[in-house]
Amino acid sequence: MVFVKTHDIDELTEQLIGTQVVLGGWVEDFRKLGKMSFITLRDVTGISQVIVKGELNENLGEINRQSVVSVKGTVQETKARDFAFEIKADEIEVLGKAIHPLPVDPIGRVESNIDTRLNHRALDMRNQKTASIFKLRHHVLQSLRKTLTEKKFIEITTPKIIGSASEGGANLFSLEYFGKTAYLAQSPQLYKEQMTLGLERVFEISNFYRAENSHTGRHLSEFTSIDIEAAFMDYNDVMDVLESLVMEVYKYTSE
Repeated sequence: MVFVKTHDIDELTEQLIGTQVVLGGWVEDFRKLGKMSFITLRDVTGISQVIVKGELNENLGEINRQSVVSVKGTVQETKARDFAFEIKADEIEVLGKAIHPLPVDPIGRVESNIDTRLNHRALDMRNQKTASIFKLRHHVLQSLRKTLTEKKFIEITTPKIIGSASEGGANLFSLEYFGKTAYLAQSPQLYKEQMTLGLERVFEISNFYRAENSHTGRHLSEFTSIDIEAAFMDYNDVMDVLESLVMEVYKYTSE
């Protein structure tokens, strides 16, 4: 039986001590010491310790690290300095057993080269350093959208399969489109200019494509572009918007 998750780990508080909860996550560490077992459980919000005792411990086999589990148990205080609270397990279900040895070590105890990590990207996403990059990116985009919306910009989405180049200065990827030749958009320029005729201020955060060889390790043929377009603005107005975006992103991500 799969338990329905009731709380994220970061939602465990003093008010929940003595309360039964259901957590879900992956096993970062597992130790079986005689009559007790200790599980370090991680979800996207944090880590907690699970204590297994009695008959449950006797019937509990070895749980491979990085296995996905569901834990039903009671919240209690802990003396372990690495955890805010711990869970005394009542029931444990292994939802997905990890096969060992793992191709990469998500904890980072053993370093893996970039090719190996990319070949096993889903598992590498459990590495906290890797995950933090995506979380930071999420907050950056969230801040950009919030700031532009407050400045009365309207978010739009423009076509990515187009009949001709939307602006010059870039090579395009071509594709067969029902017997005709089409291209992947390299910019929303033409569309956002037209949208300002009715919406006045628009922005788009989306992926675009340019068929150009990489000159550096940071040069991508597919990239995320942040585009704005506005009527009734001069150079100084545009600079004010851009400067406020940078400042708000810095402020938002620092928090």
